[in-house]
Amino acid sequence: MTTSKIHNSIVIGAGAAGLFFGASPDSSQGGIILEGNGLSGRKLLMSGGGQCNITHSGSVKDFVSCYNTGKIRSCLYRFNNDRLRDFLKSGGVNTAVREDGKVFPESMKAEDVLNMLLGLCEKNGFSVMTSHKVTGISREPSGLWQVTCGSRQFTGRNVIIACGGCSYPSTGSDGSIFRILREDPGLEITRIRPALVPVAVRDYPFEELAGISFPEAHVRILEAPSGKVRAESRGPLLLTHRDFSGPAVLNISKYGESGDMLEINYTGKTHEEIRSRLNDVRRGSRKSMASDISDAFELPARFCKILEAGCGSSVNRISKTLCSDTYTIKDGAGFGRAMVTSGGVSLSELDTKTFRCKKHKGLYVIGESCDVDGVTGGYNLQFAFSSAFAAAEAIRASD
Repeated sequence: MTTSKIHNSIVIGAGAAGLFFGASPDSSQGGIILEGNGLSGRKLLMSGGGQCNITHSGSVKDFVSCYNTGKIRSCLYRFNNDRLRDFLKSGGVNTAVREDGKVFPESMKAEDVLNMLLGLCEKNGFSVMTSHKVTGISREPSGLWQVTCGSRQFTGRNVIIACGGCSYPSTGSDGSIFRILREDPGLEITRIRPALVPVAVRDYPFEELAGISFPEAHVRILEAPSGKVRAESRGPLLLTHRDFSGPAVLNISKYGESGDMLEINYTGKTHEEIRSRLNDVRRGSRKSMASDISDAFELPARFCKILEAGCGSSVNRISKTLCSDTYTIKDGAGFGRAMVTSGGVSLSELDTKTFRCKKHKGLYVIGESCDVDGVTGGYNLQFAFSSAFAAAEAIRASD
């Protein structure tokens, strides 16, 4: 059945980007938001462990380097992190900055952000229709768009793709939109793979050390068999009961292929620095090797006991392990545990000032559906909001 009403905007996806589009001051002409899931904002509710890491407090000048592309500079500058925090405050959601620069709602509750966005969507005349999974998108000769959800069809002047990528498919972002966009409007879709995901390795030895972290690790992914460095990162490393995680791993996880090597420097120091320091501590010491390692580098005692068990009392072996502990990457956790999707609608298809499709008037792609992914720390939500604002502003200007 086709609805006779012509909507100004049909938003596909009631996640962060879609709801922010509907909540934007420039979206006051209303429309509908189609959500394939039974609930709105499920992934938003999961973000930041349910606390919603909205953005980062750093200078917007430093934001661009935190993404896989510099083409989004314009939208990040126009609706930056300060404007986002002001917008949230105007809607009754005050924010707080953690020591690491991450920004959260003061309440530390993602549901407060979700409820604010839903309220503003309703105020702007948007109806959120859950359990409406999109199965087709086409453009009529008149220039209007038809969006199909099973047996129902909706007509609109503008269609905004905001249904995410493939990460956490149980929330509704299962990647099916990419097949539709490739077949119907004929958009180029770049390679899709999980990003910001823990890395699983063969013979993982730290099952019993889950929760232990290393604040200044240096992690590299080495291509097999050449040993060429695919990617590297510095920062906190976290041991889980089955894999390596933490920002140092998450931020480069998308570059790892099964069979590649994950090289970990637990201290961030060179082999010579580690060996020299350990020799100094061992000189005249009556403690165990594990205790000396822990004292020398402020490392967790349980980790040092495992290190001693594997390397014995050889300072050289321990030093090499601390600075270049190497594992073979196996098939990872995939999209089920990925925080974000790498890949999506190619930016070559879009005007990145407005996120309007170059080939099709009235078609916009925002948020995670674009081939844009950032490091952990609130950057991906910031892009979702910034791109939604850019699209809403462009549609308002064209009306």
